[in-house]
Amino acid sequence: MNQLKPMIIVLLMLTSALAGCTGTDGAEGIPGPQGETGDQGLPGIQGETGSTGADGMDGQDGMDGKDGMNVNESRIAQLEAELASKDATIAILLGNISDMEEELEAVDNVIEMYYMMFVQIQNDMNDLESNLMDEINWVNNTVNWAYMNLEGVDLYNANLIGANLTYADLSGANLRFADLTDADLTDADLYEASLHYAVLTGANLRYADLRYAILSHANLNSADLYNANLADADLTSADLQDADLSNAYLWYADLTGADLNGADLTSVHWLGTTCPDGTNSNDHGSTCENNL
Repeated sequence: MNQLKPMIIVLLMLTSALAGCTGTDGAEGIPGPQGETGDQGLPGIQGETGSTGADGMDGQDGMDGKDGMNVNESRIAQLEAELASKDATIAILLGNISDMEEELEAVDNVIEMYYMMFVQIQNDMNDLESNLMDEINWVNNTVNWAYMNLEGVDLYNANLIGANLTYADLSGANLRFADLTDADLTDADLYEASLHYAVLTGANLRYADLRYAILSHANLNSADLYNANLADADLTSADLQDADLSNAYLWYADLTGADLNGADLTSVHWLGTTCPDGTNSNDHGSTCENNL
């Protein structure tokens, strides 16, 4: 029914047109209302399919790929390789440690051996030193050094405790660090002798010739230097506490820093003497008694 409706409308339009051609032209009528839009016609017949184009050239066959490995298996293999490498390194280190422990043990044994040798040598040295002291004491008590010519001899660090050196010639001798405690050096010749750091505690140096002697830092505590000649002597920083310097000659001697506390300075001969405080006796009325 729907297909007939458009056909009837077409026929009516054709009939109306034919009637108009034979009759007298009438006045144009009022346009009628627009008709409803008709249904869409049937689709047309599809045209013929064109000829098929020429076939393209076949591409080259690709190379076969290697069989892939599971991702987890690959990571596990990598970790196992790293662990194997670490194990090998640890094995080398353990071997080195073992070798070092053996070497250290050998070194410890050598050190222990050397230590025992050192102890034995030290004991031997102590025995020798004790024997030497006994011999020196025996010599000092039995040998008379009096009037002996010891000019220029090397008595460095010698033990001359209580030795009898009266009138001995010790001019130019090296008595540095020697121990002359209570030694008798009455009238001894110590001209230009080196007594640096020597111990002369309680020594008898009455009338001794100590001109130009080096007595710096010497211990002359309670020493008897009555009428001793100390002209031009170096007495810097010497310990002269309670020493008897009465009537001693200290011309041009250097007493810088010397300790004269309690010393007997009766009738000391001062001339150009450097006092303990660094001043000169000539500036203090030819005395250092007030500048100690």
